[in-house]
Amino acid sequence: MNPLISIIIPIYNVEKYLKKCLLSIKDQTYGNFEAICINDGSKDHSEKIFFETVGSDPRFKYYIKKNGGLSSVRNLGLSLAQGELISFVDSDDTIESSYLEELVKGIVEYDCDISICGHNINYPHMTLHSCFPKTTIMNQKTALSLLMSDMMIKNYSWGKCYKKKLWKDIRFPENKTYEDVETTCRLFMRSSRFYISNKRLYNYEIRKGSISQQKAAGRNRELKRAYRHQMDIVTKKYPFLKIFGYMNLLKADMMHLYDVITTK
Repeated sequence: MNPLISIIIPIYNVEKYLKKCLLSIKDQTYGNFEAICINDGSKDHSEKIFFETVGSDPRFKYYIKKNGGLSSVRNLGLSLAQGELISFVDSDDTIESSYLEELVKGIVEYDCDISICGHNINYPHMTLHSCFPKTTIMNQKTALSLLMSDMMIKNYSWGKCYKKKLWKDIRFPENKTYEDVETTCRLFMRSSRFYISNKRLYNYEIRKGSISQQKAAGRNRELKRAYRHQMDIVTKKYPFLKIFGYMNLLKADMMHLYDVITTK
């Protein structure tokens, strides 16, 4: 099997990073993909960079929409996707050349619903590595336990590949931050087998001004809302996981305290 994979790439004022991201996708060892690139009202030269970099490659599709935020872009991408599989790449990040090949293999060869790889988090002066000790197949209960503990499996939408059918009536909540938290657990609740690769194939770039780095009075409130939704969704089936839900709420409070201290 050689399924088409739809890669959804939101673009918003990322002219410094976009070329490197697009080239990392173009250079994949697995070539049966469509890259759905959606410009969410950028005011920089992102459009020019797109066409200069991959404009001649028919696998890259370019769309423009009025600015509506990350969730609105991803939701539009899901409605446009023609592939049997779905993956997300943020336009200021990069993927290793075997990223798609490894994730597709996990679903096709091992009959899994979701495949997940390790990642590198690149800060300006250091890199943190995150991956499972060894490649393994996981059941739903174990995968959800690790997702809610936010340790070996993260809530991020990127770094994963999903069967498209999982998204039938699931979309990202719009006009919210931490949209991945509740969305990812909904997808996990629909999945029975997970392929967890020990390869670090996604490079997440921490840059100044990114959403994840913004400090705002409402950040704590939004994060706690997302964690509560996650806890409500998961613990209906697995009540023993409530302990992780409460730990996440405590973590949100600690992040808020850090924001208060560092902004004084």
